[in-house]
Amino acid sequence: MRSVTDISVTVVEDDPALADEQLRQLREELLGLDVDSVEFGPGRTPPEGAKGVDASTLSLVVTLSSSPVLIILGRTLRDWVGRAKDRSLIIRKDGRSLEITGARSGRDQKLIEAFLRDEQL
Repeated sequence: MRSVTDISVTVVEDDPALADEQLRQLREELLGLDVDSVEFGPGRTPPEGAKGVDASTLSLVVTLSSSPVLIILGRTLRDWVGRAKDRSLIIRKDGRSLEITGARSGRDQKLIEAFLRDEQL
């Protein structure tokens, strides 16, 4: 029986329309990885152009069953955040969370990888 891991990724953005756009772009990128699935929030899809959506709607749940994909996922998230200095993501796994921002993403790779591998930070 293979082990399955769920990782929640939340886009941190005050403008709901921009957050929705960024979330959809990130989802498309993550779907290109060897992951089992990338779903919106806890079982719901944010409406196109939604206004005033809550944080759970601005989240993706990434499900994967291959450990090597964790490293690729970490690099993809770091690269996505790093494309704009004001971008920010919160990564959640097993009750823990890690926030990364575009301003520092270049220094975060080892931290992200350790977090995703459940190493002590």
